[in-house]
Amino acid sequence: MTTTTTFHGLGADNTLTVYADGANELLNQSVSMIQAYAHLLSLYDDESLLTMINAQAGKTPVHIPVRPVFNLIAQAVAWSKRGLGYNALIGPIVKLWRIGFADARVPSASEVNAALALTDPNLVELDSENQTVFLPKEGMVLDLGGIAKGFIVDQVYDLWDKTGVEGGLIDLGGNQRLVGKAASGIPLWQWPIADPRHPGQRSIATLTTEPKAVVTTGIFERHSEIAGKEYHHLIDPNTGYPVESNMASITVIADNGLIGDVLSSVGFYAGVPAGYDAIEAEGQEAIFVTKDTRVYQTSGLRETLAVTM
Repeated sequence: MTTTTTFHGLGADNTLTVYADGANELLNQSVSMIQAYAHLLSLYDDESLLTMINAQAGKTPVHIPVRPVFNLIAQAVAWSKRGLGYNALIGPIVKLWRIGFADARVPSASEVNAALALTDPNLVELDSENQTVFLPKEGMVLDLGGIAKGFIVDQVYDLWDKTGVEGGLIDLGGNQRLVGKAASGIPLWQWPIADPRHPGQRSIATLTTEPKAVVTTGIFERHSEIAGKEYHHLIDPNTGYPVESNMASITVIADNGLIGDVLSSVGFYAGVPAGYDAIEAEGQEAIFVTKDTRVYQTSGLRETLAVTM
């Protein structure tokens, strides 16, 4: 007995599944919630709160009427200040490269340096009492890619939890939340880890896990070929260029979607072995896959991950 819906949003194909009949109303409510948050948080929607904040950079603070969204921005800025490889102010660099779009290009060194000067998260002014956000330099861009999907997954999960869903799956373009019991009816999930050489086609390992958030980030998700060279979308916030490493993908298994989303960026940036420490320090777990398909896992997964390649 399964109720499922698929839809496009947040720049990806998404699937919501409840392992019970008659959950159509809940799924419709969930889709509406996702679309509402997507509208508020989009970097490319001309009427989003994010667009308003960026348009007023260097001019005036912007009031955020939705408290959870203000809290999300505050968390994004706090994580950015830690300098671990995630930076919500990376927007000027992202807009330069346009990786994944038809007009992708390699920016000049002077363009990159000018954009980097606009990415300091310590400049952001947050007023919690009045719920305002201010970017003090014109040209600064707040980009919640790398945290917004995880946040939205958590909002849907909270809705399902309050509704009493006993088992299901939230999948927002690779940001997933395993809810309650698996389709087999037991509270342990057998979860495939994608082979980065063949994403969406076969797995490289299988994880046995309790219901958790599972977030995968990889170079196969979005990339562009420019002048015969492949560039992926994961930008190093210190250099302004795509991260140079042997990493192909990382899958984070976390207590919630937001921290899983952020740590997938942190872990990819740090790579192996430094990524272990960053993720384990937060009490979470991860699976690292290198470009030559070697598989590494944090200590808590040593007995629960089976490599299948």
